[in-house]
Amino acid sequence: MFRALFFSIFAIFLTGCASTSFEVLDINALSSDKDNNGAFVGLERLAQRSPEDSRKQRVNIIYLHGIGYVENPEDAPLANAFITGVADAYGQTVEEKAVASQCGRAGKDEEVKLSNYIKIRETKKRTYRTTLPGSTLSLTDLVCMDRQVLPVGGNIEYVIYRVFWDDIFWDGLQRPHVGQDAIGQNETGMFASLRTKYNGRLKDKLVNYGFSDAVLYLGPAGEQIRNAVRGAMCSAALDASGYGFDQQGESVDHIDICQIAALREIETDPFAFVTESLGSKIAFDIMRDAMTDGRGNIYDTMIKGTQFFMLANQIPLLSLSDISETDRVVPEPYADEDRPTIIAMSEVNDFLTYELVPFYRQLLESSDRGDSDGLDISIGAERERLIDLLGFNVVDMRVQFSGPVFPLVGGFVDPLYAHNGHVKQPELMAYMLCGAKAGQLHVDNCRGLRSSFLRGKNLRRKIPVNENIKGQPLKGEAAARSGS
Repeated sequence: MFRALFFSIFAIFLTGCASTSFEVLDINALSSDKDNNGAFVGLERLAQRSPEDSRKQRVNIIYLHGIGYVENPEDAPLANAFITGVADAYGQTVEEKAVASQCGRAGKDEEVKLSNYIKIRETKKRTYRTTLPGSTLSLTDLVCMDRQVLPVGGNIEYVIYRVFWDDIFWDGLQRPHVGQDAIGQNETGMFASLRTKYNGRLKDKLVNYGFSDAVLYLGPAGEQIRNAVRGAMCSAALDASGYGFDQQGESVDHIDICQIAALREIETDPFAFVTESLGSKIAFDIMRDAMTDGRGNIYDTMIKGTQFFMLANQIPLLSLSDISETDRVVPEPYADEDRPTIIAMSEVNDFLTYELVPFYRQLLESSDRGDSDGLDISIGAERERLIDLLGFNVVDMRVQFSGPVFPLVGGFVDPLYAHNGHVKQPELMAYMLCGAKAGQLHVDNCRGLRSSFLRGKNLRRKIPVNENIKGQPLKGEAAARSGS
């Protein structure tokens, strides 16, 4: 009895400082010498940039998923939580499983094909040699992309282009390597069946259908994934300009579809990007390539002045594979209004996420730039040079929302939910839709605040006295500029 009472008191002590409610801890910008004053344009205000003759304010969203097998009809449909979260923010509802789980298939009857999708393929069959001499694996189909339209009342409309690559890459390349050790998605691994229930689920979720995606992307097949997404971007741009999927064809070559896009006069509503986990790295690489290839194309048009909302990004971690002995190309100069912005939304307890502002500061501080090319980011002009070198703005939004795995023990929260629970937070969805101004939710004239979960909440947060980038009170030039 005494032991039980002791452990109960001990568990309550451990959970004393735990919090399961949503909290914004910081909004920082790489361009600023102060914490908690980051700003970014939300999706709703991005929609206001639609052409003046548009009857609706519309924003087109390229949605890239992260690691993990997603085209499983038994699982929640891809981007369903995001689409539902947007709808709820406007007081709308989305019918259960209204969003198809498989690309181009009806939600209630997976055998029924829809007309809202297109498949992107390689120019020719790509053959990969395996670790078994004389054995090869081939790949022709790359990704499937579909279009989901979400009107939210009034004249605002969100068009979400969901890009699926899991099913194609799993069948073609990953299953032959790790499928024998999986026990989900119709796999019957004999060895996997010997694991205990939860160890088996974690092995599948984290490794077989998870990390294997990242390993695949960092290898030669990564170029095919980027080509696939580029083709999807061209197809989406054409579709958004009135040249629909039915005119493009059920399956298109990624080079051909981008050549068609290059030859057409394309005028669309603005594009934005919402990416999760590995999808953030893929979008980042495509953005960098577009900014440094020296060619003007549809990718440049789509990324100029846009927002990349990166949830649980893995850019610092996976950038370890990008170190090279050759010089990195500096992006072409962008005007301030054309420079894209990355908004990295990171849960502090996510194992796989690294914030971007401290990443670039640490990288700058730890690397050798030569005596004549040092950068002092406590000086405004030097920070502007840093942004020019990158070619994009960076804003970190540090949040906390994951609850304890064990109800009475707050020292360990659910790392999986910390990684993939972002779009299930109404407050975070409010920031994505309305944006931030001076570190606060930009509520002025934003309609995306009608969620029943937000009613009665004070969305203004307490911000500590501004500090400089080293965490010390402002002084000297920085204090004079800040007016303190």
